[in-house]
Amino acid sequence: MTASSLSSTATYALLDIGLHRPAAFAGVLGSVQALGSVVSGLTAGALLRRVPVRALSVAGLTLFALGALARTTGSVPVVLGGSLLVGLGLPWPLIGAMTTVQKETPGELLGRVAATASTLVFAPTGLALLAGTAMVAVLDHRVQLLAAGAVALGAAALLAATGRTRAAPPAGPGPDRPPREAGAAEKG
Repeated sequence: MTASSLSSTATYALLDIGLHRPAAFAGVLGSVQALGSVVSGLTAGALLRRVPVRALSVAGLTLFALGALARTTGSVPVVLGGSLLVGLGLPWPLIGAMTTVQKETPGELLGRVAATASTLVFAPTGLALLAGTAMVAVLDHRVQLLAAGAVALGAAALLAATGRTRAAPPAGPGPDRPPREAGAAEKG
């Protein structure tokens, strides 16, 4: 969401300085991005049945980063393609995060964990919007888009490199494991 906010706040500078288009052209960019998001949302369920959540999130972050980087050019067709990639990529890490919360959280904790996860995912947006607004006032919009792409690629690399492995569940009583004593759960 930080990368998305940095990219979003560069839009009007991109239109004015990068593409020499009126502000109304933001509607075209937004429509293309929305198309990508609709396609992404419609395909997420089918993809999650075929690939791990982490892989889908990495793919989404990578697509977003490529889209942000494409928006650094002064070419309308390339920027439109970048907007499509941003739209395609952004939903997948969000869907991945919320899917993981739902699958990994015990039912009795789901409401609290989902609320906390949503706060952690979306809270940086406001701060990143402020940072992006400050950046666009003093820097070339391409620097901001490069920063958005770098943040997304960094997150994708971190996510890909830090795959979580599950601990094996404790085995039942066996030759090298005595049965648990009554009350052991309270002690330990």
